[in-house]
Amino acid sequence: MYRLLTICLLIFLTGNQPDYPLKNGRPTSKGIEKYIDEQGNSILEEFKDFINDTIYNVWIYVENLHDYEEDNVFQLGKYFLNEVYINKAEFFEAYELGDLTARQKDSIGESNRFVKAVVIHELTHEYVHQIRIEMRSIDHVSVHRSYQSGLSIVISSETFGSLFIEEGLCEYVTEKMGELIPPDNLFIPKSVDDIISRENLYQVKYKYSSAFLKPFLDTTGLKAGIKILLHNPPPTYEEIMHPDLFFSRLVSIDN
Repeated sequence: MYRLLTICLLIFLTGNQPDYPLKNGRPTSKGIEKYIDEQGNSILEEFKDFINDTIYNVWIYVENLHDYEEDNVFQLGKYFLNEVYINKAEFFEAYELGDLTARQKDSIGESNRFVKAVVIHELTHEYVHQIRIEMRSIDHVSVHRSYQSGLSIVISSETFGSLFIEEGLCEYVTEKMGELIPPDNLFIPKSVDDIISRENLYQVKYKYSSAFLKPFLDTTGLKAGIKILLHNPPPTYEEIMHPDLFFSRLVSIDN
C-alpha cells in the first residue's frame, strides 16, 4: 500500500514524463519532428474516435512556419487543404497536456501551446472542410458564402464572423478532447473595438469563440451543429457580443 501511494505521489509531482527530448523543459525541434512522426497517426485515430466519423486524405507535416508566416513568428500550426503543418520552432509548453504536473498546469494557467493540441486544432479545420463538401454533394444543403473555402473577399464583419466560428470550433474540439487549459477568467468583448482590436485577437477569436459555441454544440452534437453553423450567415459584431441574438435566428437543416 505504501509503495502504491509513493508511485501515485511521484506521478502527481513529476507528471507523465515524455519520451521525447526537452530543452529548458520545452519540446525541441527534433523532438517535435519525432513526436509527429511516431504519434501523428495515433492522434488522427483518436480524433476520428472522438468525432465518431472519418477524415479522408489528410497528411500531417512538421515545418518551420516562419517560412510561411514571416509576420507571425509564433504561429504554432497551419492548415492547408488536406494538409496540417505543425511548427517545429521551440514555442510549445509540452508535447501533450498530460506531460505536465498539476503544479505546472496551475503555473501556466490558460494555454493551448501543446503539440498534440495544435494537431487536433488543425485537424478540426480539415473536418469542417470535409463537412462543407458533404453538405453540398451529399446533403444538397447550401453552405453560406462566407464559409466557402478558397474565397478571397474583403475583410468585414461577415468574414470576421466566419473565422470566429471556425476557430471556435477548433478550440472547442481541442478542449473537449482534454488537450488544452481553458482560461479561468474569460475575456468577453463589450464593444466592436474590443472585438476587432489586434491586442484582443487571441482572446476573442480563439478563447471567447469556443465558449460562445459550447452551449450550442453541447446541445446539437458536433457534426449536426457544424452543419447548422455553416448553413447560416455567421455572427455579426453585435451577435458576437450577444450570443442569444445569433443562436435564436439560426435556421436548422434536415441532416
